Amino acid sequence: MMQARKSWKISKLSLLISSIVLIGGCSLFKPKERVVTQIQLVERDIPVRAHPHGLTLYETTFYAVTADTYAEFAERFTKENGDLVYFAISVPGYENLALSLADIKRYIEQQQAIILYYETQVTPREKEEVEAK
Repeated sequence: MMQARKSWKISKLSLLISSIVLIGGCSLFKPKERVVTQIQLVERDIPVRAHPHGLTLYETTFYAVTADTYAEFAERFTKENGDLVYFAISVPGYENLALSLADIKRYIEQQQAIILYYETQVTPREKEEVEAK
C-alpha cells in the first residue's frame, strides 16, 4: 500500500511538472523581436571603361621554297632584302600555327562577348524597363 501511494505521488508530481512546462514553458522566454526585411532598389554606379584601340598588324610575307625553286628564290631574295636568312617551319608546324591563331581568335571573340554582356548589365536602365521586370 505504501508503494502504491509513492507511485501515485510520483505520477501526480510528474503530471503536475509536465503540465506546468507545457502550459507555461513558452511564456518563460521573451519572444524575439520581429525582423522586417525591406527590399530597396539601389542604382549601380559602375563606370564603363573605354575599349582599347585595335591591333596594328604589320605585313608579313611567307615564301614557299622547294629544292627546285631554291636557286631562283635565293638570288631574287638577296637582291630585294640583302642577306639571306632562314626561318624554317614544317608543314605540320604551319598547320599547328594556323590552329593556334584560330584558337586565339576564338578566345578573343568570347572575351569580347563577356565584356559586352557585363557592360549591358552595368549601364543604367530606364525606369520603365526596371518596372517591367
